[in-house]
Amino acid sequence: MCNSLHGSVKIVIDRKAVACPSFMGFGVEWDPGFWHAWNVASGVTEADWDLVVKRIAWMKIPVVRMMMQVRWCRDGQGRFDWDRAEMKNVYRYLDVCQKQGITVILTDWGCEPGWLKVPDIVDVGDPTYAAAIGTYMDHLVNGKGYSCIKYFVMVNEPNYEVKDFTRWKKGVENVAAEFTKRGLDKKVTFAGSDESNDEGWHRNAVDQLQKVLGAYDIHRYALADEVRSGALIEFFRAQWNYALQKDPGAKTKPMFVGESGIHSDAGSGNNPMHLDYEYGLDMADYAAQAVAAGSWSVCAWMLDDSSHKDFTWGMWKNKSGGFALKPWFYAWALLCRSVPAGSKTYLLEACSDLRVVAASSRVTGVESWTFCLVNRSDRSKTVKLHVPDSQPGLFMHYLYSREHAAADWDGFPIPIETQACDLRAGVEVTLPGNAVYLLTSVNAGREGDA
Repeated sequence: MCNSLHGSVKIVIDRKAVACPSFMGFGVEWDPGFWHAWNVASGVTEADWDLVVKRIAWMKIPVVRMMMQVRWCRDGQGRFDWDRAEMKNVYRYLDVCQKQGITVILTDWGCEPGWLKVPDIVDVGDPTYAAAIGTYMDHLVNGKGYSCIKYFVMVNEPNYEVKDFTRWKKGVENVAAEFTKRGLDKKVTFAGSDESNDEGWHRNAVDQLQKVLGAYDIHRYALADEVRSGALIEFFRAQWNYALQKDPGAKTKPMFVGESGIHSDAGSGNNPMHLDYEYGLDMADYAAQAVAAGSWSVCAWMLDDSSHKDFTWGMWKNKSGGFALKPWFYAWALLCRSVPAGSKTYLLEACSDLRVVAASSRVTGVESWTFCLVNRSDRSKTVKLHVPDSQPGLFMHYLYSREHAAADWDGFPIPIETQACDLRAGVEVTLPGNAVYLLTSVNAGREGDA
């Protein structure tokens, strides 16, 4: 429940009003480009890689979406080479995810555009393509033991990359058959459709592939006005509700945002807005609306600028930029760190100019709470949070505002205060205008824990 009066807001959590019973976490796209030629030429070192891994560890990222390509492991004559430089790069990324317990959504980017083409594969409907995917997935999951790969997506944004739903559908069915033949279907969940800006493609996937797809995912690069007005929540509700209405099994299927971001006129490779304070505010707002609509996870595009050549969509810059953190790292890193996989997220009534993420978790057996409050008003707001049947605990308070974003030597967020709080009696916080306030008992008292 959310009540607002004269700039003061009272929020009471109803435990029965669950948005997602087992949230997968806030995550990122992390594509294996760090050790590719363009970065090696820039002089990246093992120390630079260690910095990336250190940041991922601090963020406690629960889930990543990761690129894979058939041409990285297979030539045009049907031969596989597991020791190619591209595959060694993939292994290093998966090693980090395996060690840190990060769920991986592995996405084969396709085989039809020129930069993805394999000479002896005709298109995504070609059985040779499905067999190649089955072979490398068998190698990664069964051969290399990467149990962190929990989900598989066939073709990034197929409405753009393939354009023909029938051909793409045939490819999905072919790959699903390969997974079943190899026993991979018992270890990896097929997700889709992964569309962007084509909700008809999503609906067709629900209607025609619900027996194959064990999870639904879509992309959304929202216009800033769509986020700031609060309209984004209705977009996601419409997509997830369609699946819930049309697929009898959808209630237990994860429904997540595979790529999220604020639309940039500069294109898919560049986003100058990342250097602005507002991007962190908008992404926290985006996250809150996606969660309120019932999303099981939201993956931000993208972790860092080293993922692709001449790329600026990351939370920090590449080697030439000194790996400098961008403003939006602050807000998204806190969301990743403070809402663990398996959390319950809660439905709240809409409050004008205020977005809220409310989540509870039991990572160590003791219930923890996280609240992320996004004030879209120019004026400060006083918010009182209540959870009637909760236990007192130690809570950390973080603030992301134009004037304040406290961080340590590494640039990692540090709390403005840590104090004992009793949510039964209510905890009152004051948010500056156009700011993000995060209150959490997850990791409380262990600020330096990685």
